[in-house]
This record gives sequence, C-alpha cells and structure tokens, in this order.
Amino acid sequence: MNSNVLKSLVMKLAVSAVVALAAGAGPAVAAEPLKMAVTNWADVLAVANVAKYALETNLKQPVQFVQADIGIQYQGVARGDLDIMVGGWLPVTHAAYYTKYKNDMDDVGIIYTGGKNGWAVPAYIPEAQLSSIADLEKADVKSKLNGTVQGIEPGGGLMQASEKTIKAYDLNGYNLQSSSEAGMLAGVQRAYQSKQWIVATVWSPHWLFQKWQMRYLKDPKGTLGGEEQVHAFASKQFASKFPRADVFFKHFKLTLADVEAIEFEGNATNDYATAAKKFVDAHPEKLKAWLQQ
Repeated sequence: MNSNVLKSLVMKLAVSAVVALAAGAGPAVAAEPLKMAVTNWADVLAVANVAKYALETNLKQPVQFVQADIGIQYQGVARGDLDIMVGGWLPVTHAAYYTKYKNDMDDVGIIYTGGKNGWAVPAYIPEAQLSSIADLEKADVKSKLNGTVQGIEPGGGLMQASEKTIKAYDLNGYNLQSSSEAGMLAGVQRAYQSKQWIVATVWSPHWLFQKWQMRYLKDPKGTLGGEEQVHAFASKQFASKFPRADVFFKHFKLTLADVEAIEFEGNATNDYATAAKKFVDAHPEKLKAWLQQ
C-alpha cells in the first residue's frame, strides 16, 4: 500500500469516526428553566420581561413565567416551588408577606427605588375640592364619587393598606371596590371619557401617568406608606441551582423612568416582550453592568 492510499484511508476513517461520535452524542441537554413568578401588573411585566430577555439571550438561561397572585408568589418562593419573584415591595406594601416568609427566602437585591402607592384622581377634578384623602369625608365629594374607591386585586399590599386607610380616615359608607389592574384602568378610562369623578388605587411606576393627567391625593396620616423599594426574592436553593442568574440579579438595576418607559411601550403595543427587547438593545451599558460575573 503506497503512502497516498494510506493517507486517504486514514482520512476517511477519521471523518467516519467524527460523524459516528456526532451521531451518537445526540442533542445537547437544555438548561433547567428558571421559574419566575409574575402577575399581570404593568411594573412586574416590564421588569420580568427585561430580565427574561437578558438571561435567555446572554446567559442562555431559559426562563419560564409562572402566573400567580402576589401572596402565592411569596409562598411559592419560600417553599421552593418558584425560583424567583421580581415584584417585592418594601418596607410597607408587602410587609405582612415579608415578615411571614423572610426566613425561608433570600433577598437577592433591590431592582429599583422610588416606588409609591396611593390614591389618585384625574387632574380635571378641582384641587380646591379634592386634594387630600381627608377631603373624601365631604358630603358633596362622596356623592360625586358614589362612595366608591376603585381598587385592584383583593389581598395585595395596596388593597390591604387601602382598607386601613378607610378606617384611619373614618370614611364611613365608602366601598373599596375589588377588581384587577385592568378593571381599575378601565374605570379610569371611562371616567376620563365623560369627565366623571373617580378615585383609584394606583402606584408608581405606572404608564397611566403618561396616558392620563392624574394626581395623588395627599395622605397626611401616611397609611398608604412612603417611598418603596422593589426587591427580587429567591428561593433558598436559587444560588446553587442558578449561580450565574443569582449573580445577574445582584447587579440587575433599573430606574423608575426605565420601568415606566417599558410599561408605556408594552401597553401601547400589548407586547411587553418586544418592549423589553427594545429597551435592553438600546441600553448596552446597563446590560454590561448586569452581566458582571
């Protein structure tokens, strides 16, 4: 056998071996999905979609959204059924949940500061007539509002604080109407269309302040809380199961303006995933900071 034939045979055998190995290897095993708790609140959808896009695109970490009410989110993270939640409001809004579950979960970090809860009214309502929660006691104000405070989902921190507020201000005869974020927003839209009076439970950041002129009512008794910080809370197993994602969330920071911009785009297009992608792609300096390992 001459040297050329031998070289050819060796080459064919080598190629065959590579093909056989490749065929036997099969597809790569996908990473375990990270279960992220979400609820259909604009701020949570904005933050969660940004984190999901950054993790999946840059760290190749699949993220699975799990819809759950806020109380179930805390319980699920504490039990390890959920890996992480990104809408933990402290020190007031979720104080009861935090106190109950804090020993069974990890505070991964503050995502943004400057959050605020309150009751708000359309700007066309004269401030001379209604500027404070205390003004709701006035008979004419109560009549124009039909004795109703438009709320969101029952059981949430804002609704719990609103129930305390009604008692603290002696707003006898007022009904805190449970609904949802979508129901609250629909109520505000209907009121604006006919310039009716409405008072709604709201929070910042939220895109509604960009769509409509709204103002918070003063809260002299402070029952709705002051400035809030929004935290990511993770299961006790999170750091060992998802070490790179754990480091990511320790660096994951947004501003109030960031969240509101993503919310506004997401609501306008009804596509929070695309809104999040556009934001991340437009802010490479933020992404670089988040991806420090």
